[in-house]
Amino acid sequence: MIGPVVKMTKSPRARLESINKLMEEKLKLRLLEIAKTAVNLSPVDTGAYITSFSYAVGPGRPRGKSSKNKATGQSKQQMEEEGFDGLKSDVNRITDLTNTAAISLRNNSPHALDVEYGENWFKTDGYFVFTKLRNIYG
Repeated sequence: MIGPVVKMTKSPRARLESINKLMEEKLKLRLLEIAKTAVNLSPVDTGAYITSFSYAVGPGRPRGKSSKNKATGQSKQQMEEEGFDGLKSDVNRITDLTNTAAISLRNNSPHALDVEYGENWFKTDGYFVFTKLRNIYG
């Protein structure tokens, strides 16, 4: 006699696909959380730095904008939205997130090191955006 039988409503393959979909949704949410924190921590003057963040999978051309000849005193809220929208677009472009080996958050603004460490600045220290992100998210 065979013992009790449990009938599974989903095939193992369907369960695995469901788990992968859930993992991908969680990864996207985490990437968006990191993106939101990055733009919130960023200073805004011309908006070049905050809109130069990008997520990249492998090599590729990271987003990078110069502050040269840009108006200063831009709206922090508006620039945060623009920077976040760019990162959200990057996340949505990643087609197979669960099988992606590595995702990098980059800022290719020509003055990114100045913003991070205060290099070439005399009046302020750096903002340490990436340092703070590593402290928060590991």
